[in-house]
Amino acid sequence: MSQHPTPVFILGSGRSGTTITASLLSQLPGVQIAKETGYIGQNLTLLQDIGIPESLNRLIEETNSWLKDNQWENRASLDEFQRFCRQNDIHGASAFLHYVWQLDSPKPWHELAFIGDNTPLYVMAIPAIQKLLPNARFIHMVRDPRDVVCSMLKMRFGADDPAVAAMEWQLYVGCWMMAERLVSADRRMECRYEELCTSPEQTFADLAKFLNHTEADAAAALAQHAGDGSKSNTGFEKVASVSHHARLTEPLSPNRVARYRSELTTAQIQAIEEMAQNGMLAYGYEPSKWHIHPLIREDRISICKSMFRDLVNRGLKRLRGK
Repeated sequence: MSQHPTPVFILGSGRSGTTITASLLSQLPGVQIAKETGYIGQNLTLLQDIGIPESLNRLIEETNSWLKDNQWENRASLDEFQRFCRQNDIHGASAFLHYVWQLDSPKPWHELAFIGDNTPLYVMAIPAIQKLLPNARFIHMVRDPRDVVCSMLKMRFGADDPAVAAMEWQLYVGCWMMAERLVSADRRMECRYEELCTSPEQTFADLAKFLNHTEADAAAALAQHAGDGSKSNTGFEKVASVSHHARLTEPLSPNRVARYRSELTTAQIQAIEEMAQNGMLAYGYEPSKWHIHPLIREDRISICKSMFRDLVNRGLKRLRGK
């Protein structure tokens, strides 16, 4: 190919379908969405100063730490990065991002039309990412916060109090809504997880079209996933073995939607809706009733209590290894 692959970021709140979307898109010809990286948002200064040897060496160290945590097989090295730059006539921070993405790619970088990342929390770094990669495209995955929290409470990572988890969801969708003012319409797309589960053919066809693929390409990718998703060579095979991604290779199904109704208590649902109802209504998720937000009541004490419980419970989960 005469030009470099276009960067694509799949982002949003955790537990909103970013990984399954990345895996599905990687079934398309010429598309490779890498596993989560996580290092960009916390190392923007190092990326900007990549021309300084000390910054580059530190960046490689920081990046490898994230790659280890996120189930990557390979690691970055100075010699290999420099070789990648020479071979592909690419330089600077953008070169480093592309270099990392191709480390575990089963498809050759020079044969790709799109390459990217599915780190959810990069939704908070879109303005900075745009400066590094002006042609980047963004796919925002959004899911009912009640289902997000329902799933998050079972994880060893993330918020462990319903109110805090809902506050975080509201923050992430707010970051996306603000980023929509900065990213041109042709470089951004939004997808509801519920629609991907209940109408996978049409919804995934729209996602494929965003990456210049046809409905036939999308149908073939879905069929491949449904047929032998556990054997597909997309780079997500090791991710699927992790407990919180156990359903990654399963066919999409409506039974993934509205699980909160049977798995959360009434009190938990109310705590979520109090914190996130404005974002819910903006996305068409109907609260059970209109709630008075704690800040309207000037009730900061209840928010502090939720945050303290969350901090303690997160620490206990880490100590227990859950």
